[in-house]
Amino acid sequence: MHRSSSHARRRWPLAVASALAAVALSVPLAAHAAAGPDSAAVSPAAAALPALQVDGNRIVDANGQDVALRGVSVLAPEQNDLCEYCNARPTSELIDVAVDWNSRVIRLPVTEIGATTDLAAYDAEYIAPYVAQAVERGVYIIIDLHLVRNYGDAAGAVPRSTVERFWDYIAPVYGSNPNVVFEVFNEPISPASWSTWKDYIQPVVDGIRTAAPDTLLLMGSPQWSTMLNGALTDPIVDDNTAYVYHLYPNQGAPTTALLDQKFGTAAQTLPVVVSEFGWNPPGEFSDSITAGTTTNWGVPFRTYMDARPWIGWQAWILDNFWKPQMFDYDWNVLAGEHQGQFVKDWLAGAPNTSPCADHDAIGASVQVSSQNSASTPGAKVVDGDCSDAGRWLSAVGDATPTATLTFAQPLDVASVGVYSGYGTSTGTVLVDFSVQAHTAAGWQTVQAVTGNTQGAREIAVGVAGVDQLRLVVTNPSASTTEAKIARVHEIAVHIG
Repeated sequence: MHRSSSHARRRWPLAVASALAAVALSVPLAAHAAAGPDSAAVSPAAAALPALQVDGNRIVDANGQDVALRGVSVLAPEQNDLCEYCNARPTSELIDVAVDWNSRVIRLPVTEIGATTDLAAYDAEYIAPYVAQAVERGVYIIIDLHLVRNYGDAAGAVPRSTVERFWDYIAPVYGSNPNVVFEVFNEPISPASWSTWKDYIQPVVDGIRTAAPDTLLLMGSPQWSTMLNGALTDPIVDDNTAYVYHLYPNQGAPTTALLDQKFGTAAQTLPVVVSEFGWNPPGEFSDSITAGTTTNWGVPFRTYMDARPWIGWQAWILDNFWKPQMFDYDWNVLAGEHQGQFVKDWLAGAPNTSPCADHDAIGASVQVSSQNSASTPGAKVVDGDCSDAGRWLSAVGDATPTATLTFAQPLDVASVGVYSGYGTSTGTVLVDFSVQAHTAAGWQTVQAVTGNTQGAREIAVGVAGVDQLRLVVTNPSASTTEAKIARVHEIAVHIG
């Protein structure tokens, strides 16, 4: 389906970002010191959850029990009808889906806020109904001031007065509701200085505390909320603030060393919440920031986070429009190497497994053009083992290594994951190859891939009645030091 370039934005479409940039943020502001009498705030008595409090590097409830703020972000309600081809669902339905997925917390973005926004009307339409729903469903809700902007007094930046104006209105409305958490400023960008950021945001925190003394605050940082380490030596002056980090595949493979450097070491002493992360394979459901796979990115990230359960997280995003979405345009959960089904399973406590290990062609009949040795037969491409020991290796001199899978009965194939390479070497993955499907009508090439550098590559198929599937390799590796052979861990077939 056609997508304009503006639809490839991670946070919101380019047209919206441009509109926000045009808001006259430097206009003097009239402070909203208290909520209006017609505000739709939820009575504290209606809240079923205990208030949250920072205790050392933990977030705990009123009984001192650790609370893992694990959940998802939903689409900003005011952006709900922006996509003309997405068959939008109401925010209330998405919140119900999130709760049904076992989310403990819902992150609700607030995007169209400027110097002249009618905050009472905005609250009544885009915040209050969903806070009430969260209370009714028994979950926490993060009111996320979802600004992605430079901050300060420079041209085009968000002046502090705009942020203060928003929280001066919102804090009195929701400050006594223990289900509610405030994310103060989603992603400040520049200046890229923690001390400059603290000077800017500390007065905002102080203002919030006059009306909401007990609400848990989530604090971003410059460079798209990636500089929380500054708080290690110069924290925000407040006893109920946790620090957020935003992580995407463009920052690198989620190794222990990388994640320790980004936020994990800080989380040993500071309360940390990863309030954004997500991925989808290269293609229409991702972009240069979010392109990654479940096998190479999602599984190791979850391994790291599961070993540190005190670090909360909210996956981005329970939607079929903003990237990286969890549903296709018809609201089917994106599975395989996409993040949707993986996040759903994670929230449900299912095992942390790669799609490589559980797919619909395990044990299928396999015929290969050659094999390097008796220990690397073709059968290994459908054994569910993506380790180096579970690979088919073609013979040296095989110019077109080919593996053909034959199914016991025809399958409606949605996608195929092609896993290749050796260890962490990108030079040994398949470079040029095609995936072909056979039906009663004969063979057809589903996709020809050139210049691949991904060890796990998800190929959309969308062909019904497939009785055979073929991987044809025309350039098995880019390495100039290793043998020119195909190294294939798995051909993972997913039906749908």
